[in-house]
Amino acid sequence: MAEVTRDKSNPLYIQIAEDIKSRIGRGELLPNTRIPTEMELGSHYGVSRITVRKALELLVDEEVLVRKQQIGTFISDKKLSRSLNSFMGFSQTCEMAGDRPGTRFLSGELVTAASSHREALRIPEGETVIRIRRLRYCNDLPVILEENHFPRRYAWLLAEDLNASLHQLLQSHGVVLGNGTKTIGVCYATKEEAQWLEIKEKDALIVSRDVVYDADGEPVYSGREIINGDRYQYKILANSVWKEA
Repeated sequence: MAEVTRDKSNPLYIQIAEDIKSRIGRGELLPNTRIPTEMELGSHYGVSRITVRKALELLVDEEVLVRKQQIGTFISDKKLSRSLNSFMGFSQTCEMAGDRPGTRFLSGELVTAASSHREALRIPEGETVIRIRRLRYCNDLPVILEENHFPRRYAWLLAEDLNASLHQLLQSHGVVLGNGTKTIGVCYATKEEAQWLEIKEKDALIVSRDVVYDADGEPVYSGREIINGDRYQYKILANSVWKEA
């Protein structure tokens, strides 16, 4: 039986939550593994199921644990965080977090530009664009299904190794990236997206639509990212002081 103390200043459920977090930190409980049932944990700590349930609810609120309907409660996988306050590519985000980025090139081809891409890239009707589709990995786990459209002046990309960082590749060819716009929403996994991201069809996903410009304000690419929100999150630094209305 694990030791917990009957200390009114430190409730039992808090002690249990802290012990579970310590076990995760020591590597005794691994990400994406199922934890014991409430009954088993109650026996382990010598407490009631109600006390265990409060501890688990606290850990779910803190995103240490995640409940999966009709399956059980699991140790959360660490989410990769990307700041919206700075312009940074996926590979650089992974590396700064101490993680290992990876890319699987899916396809690269010339296609007729859709109206949304014509508007974003400022090209005329009937113009073709370069479409590049890739799957992005963090520590060998698929995180983002990416599709980028480039104006035809970037056709040289199709002769390059597209399993590496696109941003670094562009910079190596003298393309200095400047500002960009990002629109974030929610979508639901299609059958193809679910297969690539190793999730269930119709699971909720983050969708990010981007337009990136060079230092002269000319559009470089229009992109769409389908993101597994269980493995990736965006953060915004709020610099302003909140005031009551």
